Amino acid sequence: MAGEYAGSTACAECHETEHGQWSRSLHVRMTKPAAEALIVGDFKDVSFAANGRAYKMEERGGRRFISVSHGGRPFERFEVQYTLGAKRFQGYLTRLPEGRMYVLPAFWSVAQRRWVDWKEITPVPDGDHDLRQIWNVTCFNCHATNLDAKFDIGSKTYNTSWTEMGLGCEACHGPGKAHVALMEAWQKNPASKPPYDTSARNRALGPMLKIFSPRTADARQVFDTCAYCHGNKNNLFLGFLPGSRMEDFALPFLVSQPMPADDPQGDFWPDGRPSRFNRPQALTLSGCFMKGNVTCTNCHVAHGSRQEHSLKVSIAQSNELCTQCHEPLAVASNVERHTHHQVASKGSRCIECHMSDVNWRLLIRRRDHTFAAPVPEITAKYGVPNGCTTCHDGRTPEWAARTMDEWYGDRDRRDGALRVADAFYLAGAGDPVSLPVLASLAVDRSKGMLIRASAAEFIGQVYVAASGAGDQLKRSGPSQTSLEGDTGQGAATDANSKAPVGRSEAPAAIAPDLTTRVVNALIGAVNDPEPVVRAMAVRSLGAIDDKRGLTPVVSRLRDDVRAVRAGAAEALLWMGIAALPGPAGEYLARAQDEYGASLESFPDIATNHTARGWLESERGRQDQAASALDAALSLDPTYPRAHVYRGIVAARTGQMNEAIRHWQEAKKLDPRYPNIDRMIEEAQRRGAGPR
Repeated sequence: MAGEYAGSTACAECHETEHGQWSRSLHVRMTKPAAEALIVGDFKDVSFAANGRAYKMEERGGRRFISVSHGGRPFERFEVQYTLGAKRFQGYLTRLPEGRMYVLPAFWSVAQRRWVDWKEITPVPDGDHDLRQIWNVTCFNCHATNLDAKFDIGSKTYNTSWTEMGLGCEACHGPGKAHVALMEAWQKNPASKPPYDTSARNRALGPMLKIFSPRTADARQVFDTCAYCHGNKNNLFLGFLPGSRMEDFALPFLVSQPMPADDPQGDFWPDGRPSRFNRPQALTLSGCFMKGNVTCTNCHVAHGSRQEHSLKVSIAQSNELCTQCHEPLAVASNVERHTHHQVASKGSRCIECHMSDVNWRLLIRRRDHTFAAPVPEITAKYGVPNGCTTCHDGRTPEWAARTMDEWYGDRDRRDGALRVADAFYLAGAGDPVSLPVLASLAVDRSKGMLIRASAAEFIGQVYVAASGAGDQLKRSGPSQTSLEGDTGQGAATDANSKAPVGRSEAPAAIAPDLTTRVVNALIGAVNDPEPVVRAMAVRSLGAIDDKRGLTPVVSRLRDDVRAVRAGAAEALLWMGIAALPGPAGEYLARAQDEYGASLESFPDIATNHTARGWLESERGRQDQAASALDAALSLDPTYPRAHVYRGIVAARTGQMNEAIRHWQEAKKLDPRYPNIDRMIEEAQRRGAGPR
């Protein structure tokens, strides 16, 4: 792939204006080698301490260093080799001996002109821990152009490469060498250049010019290209290129997914709106997006803009962005009638009511991109900001609700939004009372795909937790929406069973009619037009393991989206199915290959090797399974599930002593691992004897 990239300098000759705008944009400064960067932090022998960490900044011989001490321990000195950002904060990176690129925990605040500990701007756990953010692990596919992590599992090292640091032209337009060659050929032989339509209506322009052209592309292609980097996501496959369908490579992070262990804040309010950053998931909840009428470039200039937030116009003129579609509100009298504020006042700006400050991160507030009208009731119940009381900060949410009743009579809309928040809050707490509402939300196509997909995944989580039907979807961390959410370990698996140990044959905690309702809802969601909804419905059907869900899951093996196909193969494994007869079996084998390829895409993650080991074992490929599980244990010898699965592979190949050794190690690491004692006892009864 590297050979297909031309580099941004190749674009300047023909696109001088755009190249000039880009060269001054934030995109190009996302990550830079220190020798090429404008370093704004103060390195003149500065020191400070915060949150259990102490820092020293110094400059020696034109090189800059940051020394870090944790909890009073000796300082560790790092050279600044790369910069990260430059607008609100500038961060600094150093390359560690094994090739990991460490984002140092001190940042320079551009506005306040002071150093800050990363706890001030990132929701990391309290304490003097040495938790390290690694750029070429967590940031690798967005902060540079054509970046390849290149992790070698044998040496446990990274040899990361890239075409350009920061976001070059090809980060948004795709590899450009073929386009450059075509343009050069036309320059040499003008007669070979065909006539073509350059208008924004010409969807075929980009393919003809051998480059991705956002101006003429489908709105969803543009959204996916922006969202792939601007949204938090679950990476599944490598190789995303501008214009690709995001769900062939990644799925967006959902309200239903647990917070990482090192993130005590979470990403969403209970009503589904992002609570930090301008996540593109928010835009998917807007009516404008659901109608296909809006994408990121309707309002923002990707090449860079002199306006705040890279807008096409100033904040004072921002109504012009909305009236591109909402034309009646370009008339002053209509504006006052709609807003109940004077037309020239701040209260008549669309953004003040429809884009209130709900995103709190990096010591700043950012605006909501759902474009939803205020719901003061959610403020009163869950503390979610709303536009009315953000401006009128001396007023109560109850006042705002009464005013909206009088002005708009939209109580039904607000009640619907509160219903979502209540359901997601209860689901986050694991309360099965939420299941009927979740079942309705999962198939309610008047809701955005984020709501439908989150509801579908929540169903599996809540059902499994309440019924004891296994723990494939049991959350591994706190809930996004409720402080009452539980945590859990992984599922154990019996040596002779295709299903996780502990799975109940007939879950008793959920009434049969409710089981029917949620299974039927998930079956409906399996046919949703949005891939992420289908993927989550498939996962939940696999976790619930109701026979009525089998045919719908199998049907998704032929889905036109790779993430859904791979997810269906994984779900069938949860249901104890690794092979099917006839054509369905052929589709299953191909989907299993895709699922395996997804796991192999990120070889530095022990859980991926563990999952691939189980996949290969279930397919009858015990040698490949053993190799994958050995790789997992080489990365993390303290991971109990990898030991359990390695023991199962050993037992399936008649190596009972080896099986017992791994299971005893798993028990040592996690004495409460489900059914581990029974597995050891069974192996001992089969003749291996105690060790």
